[in-house]
Amino acid sequence: MGGISVLNKDGSVIPDIFREVNHRPLGDVAQSITKINGKYFVTLDNSKKIEVIDPETFGSVGTILYTQAGFPRQIVAISPTEAIVSDLERQLVRIRTVEPYGEPLEYISIPRSVEYLVTVDNKIFGMTTGGIYVFDTDNISKKAVRVIPEVKNDENTKTCRMLVDKYQRVWALMNIREGNRVCGIELVCIVPHQEKVEVSYILPISEKANPQAGDVIGTITYNRTDIDPTLNWIYFNVKTCKSNTAAGITSVQSVYRMNVGTGEFEHYLDLPGIDMMYGFSVSPQGEVYLCDCLDYSAQRGYIRNYKKDGSIRNFRVGIYPSQVYFP
Repeated sequence: MGGISVLNKDGSVIPDIFREVNHRPLGDVAQSITKINGKYFVTLDNSKKIEVIDPETFGSVGTILYTQAGFPRQIVAISPTEAIVSDLERQLVRIRTVEPYGEPLEYISIPRSVEYLVTVDNKIFGMTTGGIYVFDTDNISKKAVRVIPEVKNDENTKTCRMLVDKYQRVWALMNIREGNRVCGIELVCIVPHQEKVEVSYILPISEKANPQAGDVIGTITYNRTDIDPTLNWIYFNVKTCKSNTAAGITSVQSVYRMNVGTGEFEHYLDLPGIDMMYGFSVSPQGEVYLCDCLDYSAQRGYIRNYKKDGSIRNFRVGIYPSQVYFP
């Protein structure tokens, strides 16, 4: 079941505040939370609905129920009164973001499923395995879609958000391959009004037989991305060499970041003890927060807060944590 955990500044946790306030479960498999028009819009994948929640009381103020098959994922506003929901059923779903919320306004069939969306310059950009789809916000249809074919995701990058920087450019992360080997991580910049790639920067993966501590030696399964509040630094994850001794090479998951103005990469911090994460966010203060589902069994998971000084704070939250939202 889906839920919302509240992590207070004093470190206390309310693990399922929606159920506590509304005396019912939120729904099945919460995918994302987005604040639009002063309300939280939470997508519930297996429940085929979007719950609209007051951000102060966490009381439900509306429920948008699908009337046909679908798996709602992410939401972006396209006007003061409407938003688009990505959906794994190869469709985009248009909804109202002001009362009365009612049922979805439109189900728009598209060639491939899209997860993460961004809007800029009155356009919607959505990344797929076949390229980035581009729609005008006032003409969202299968016939009207344009494709930027050279920028696409794969199994391990489909969990990466597209990001908009301070120059209103769109960024996407891709793995660069030579045969079956991933040889680099590429951050690709798209100019919205031209709908084409302006520049890209590659962080190479070391091919050394004997890597040194700190060398980038691999990618991670299901990478994640984020951008800082200044919209100047893009954060992502890699695998680096922790040590290289006679006993063998050990690795650690590390956060790297890239400056959108210069394209320069730098090591940000290491994430010891993490093998796979189910959510990744960088706070306004520059601290990394990860969602740890443990062994992905039906038990309460943890939010791990990695600080720049090397200390780690752990907060036990609800079952299967997957996103950290900073209000």
